[in-house]
Amino acid sequence: MKQYSGIIIAFGSIVLIGAAVTALVAEQYIIALSILGAGLLWLGIMTLLLRSIAKKQQARMDRVFRENDVAVVSLATGISVPFAVMDLSGRITWRNNAFASLFDGSNIREAIPEFDGEQPTRTLQIDYNGSNFQVMNMLITRETEKKLVFQYWIDRTEAAHYQRLYTEQRPYVALIFVDNYEELLSDTQIHSTAVLAEVERLIADLSKRLGGIYRRYDNGRFLLVLEAKQMQQLEQEKFTLLEQAHRIETGSSSAVSLSVGFGIAPRLSQSEQDARRAMELALGRGGDQVVVKDGTDYRFYGGKRQSDPRQSRVKARLFSKALFQLLETSGDVFIMGHRNSDMDCIGAALGIMTCANHVGTHAYIVLDRVNSTIEDAIKTLEESGAGSLIISPEQAAEMMKEDAVLVVVDTQRASNTVAPQLLSRTEHIVLIDHHRRNADYIDNATLHYLETRASSASEMVTEVMQYFADSVKPSAFTCSALLAGITVDTKQFAFNVGSRTFDAAGYLRRNGADLSSVKQMFQNDYQSYVRCANVVEQAKIRSSGIAISVVPKNAPDAQLVAAQAADELLGIRGINAAFVLAETDEQVAISGRSYGQINVQVILERLGGGGHLTMAGAQLKGATAEEAIATLEEAIDWYEQENTQK
Repeated sequence: MKQYSGIIIAFGSIVLIGAAVTALVAEQYIIALSILGAGLLWLGIMTLLLRSIAKKQQARMDRVFRENDVAVVSLATGISVPFAVMDLSGRITWRNNAFASLFDGSNIREAIPEFDGEQPTRTLQIDYNGSNFQVMNMLITRETEKKLVFQYWIDRTEAAHYQRLYTEQRPYVALIFVDNYEELLSDTQIHSTAVLAEVERLIADLSKRLGGIYRRYDNGRFLLVLEAKQMQQLEQEKFTLLEQAHRIETGSSSAVSLSVGFGIAPRLSQSEQDARRAMELALGRGGDQVVVKDGTDYRFYGGKRQSDPRQSRVKARLFSKALFQLLETSGDVFIMGHRNSDMDCIGAALGIMTCANHVGTHAYIVLDRVNSTIEDAIKTLEESGAGSLIISPEQAAEMMKEDAVLVVVDTQRASNTVAPQLLSRTEHIVLIDHHRRNADYIDNATLHYLETRASSASEMVTEVMQYFADSVKPSAFTCSALLAGITVDTKQFAFNVGSRTFDAAGYLRRNGADLSSVKQMFQNDYQSYVRCANVVEQAKIRSSGIAISVVPKNAPDAQLVAAQAADELLGIRGINAAFVLAETDEQVAISGRSYGQINVQVILERLGGGGHLTMAGAQLKGATAEEAIATLEEAIDWYEQENTQK
């Protein structure tokens, strides 16, 4: 009735206004005023009538509630759903029997501390008296300014129980690979059958203890399925399977190394896919570790041992042939490395340029800035007339076409490259890197050659040149740059060196690498040497033999001085690892070095960095040196505690 009355009033008002306007247009002012007066009178009468109707409806409803108030109160009091009325401060003004049996306090905050009167309608999930409840709130608005909240509790104990069962019993998939399966088979001193049988026994015992199932689906490869509730136990144990595999007696110096990839997802098929991605990351990081992929997050365990420097030449040979075919059928080649490029970057880039030129393709090196460690090499290039082949990221963006090939050397992280924007300008991306893979690696590469057992990117590119084509003849300067790259990453052939490293160095020497030129590439200017010495002098050494020092803020070539100072600190007796920080207005860069007893990669990975067991780095954007030192020391404390527990 009220709705229809409103329509009548609106319609009548329109008619009267229309008539008054018509009279005004016809200059019948008396008639217009009469119509306006009649309209106001009609509007007043209709308003009074509407209020009368509303009062009668309210009186009728009040009569209904008065006649049934006993029944309503009885129903509200005895209903099994707990509910109460309270003010915005949480003080309870009324409750039914079901609510009183759960809570008899005067203020709901005693039971629900998170109750917020500023957000009275917020839904809450609570555990109370051994039961799980979903707490619903409704705001009661009244004519008075004082507001009340109507709150009722929905018992979700049984639903939560079944949800917990579903979560705990959800199957997760793990892949387990024997990293050095081929090496174990080829080593005549090892009884490979007995060793691999012992590996399977360990996996079988693990499966039985966890109530899961396993299957060996290929040589040295296993599939494990277990319930989600066992995952927490495994992570608390730090996956002791890795250490158990290390203790298997092989009869030689070789130890069994396992990689494990776990996939955590709501569906079994997705869990299996995530397990494969986790395994790819584990292998890309050098193996001997567990990688857990939980949605978009990754967790890492193990990976604290130095990788065996032996690697198969098959991978290098296959990659070289694939690279030859790609460069032969594509457009120009653009080569870039990481920010603050070093000689390993430049040497590897020159080697790839040699391969590109061999197939008649134009190649360019993308460089953002020249620092002191590569200054001599770039100057030599410019003097030889090849300076035009060094281009800026802006020039590369203008020159790149759809058929171009982008080769990324000495890094696999998009954020760490000289020009991340170039990665989206071509579909042909090639990765060549020797660092352990991080979770944010470039995952859309057409070709990738990732070998954590190699000493340097220059060593890897040297092998690529050898297999690329028999007629490839690198220049003496390119060979010298490659040898300098190997030298800088091995610290004068002292770290992470295998027989393949010396083979690569021998090839470069036979093709004209000049040792005096290599030596000159590492010469420091006097001021850099003084800055490095001051940083070493100011270092603070922890009781565990870890040195920490800081390069003065915004010092010239601060990151390079930090790396050199870390190397120098490591040469001091009693220092097992060194971390040197370089602060700028935008970030703090950290260089970490060790002899291998302390895994600097694992420490700096907690700060978002990466690298190798003996050499790693990290960048903390927007941090000060003091904040970075505090964060670094927390990571060191965590590392020392983890190793003490073991």
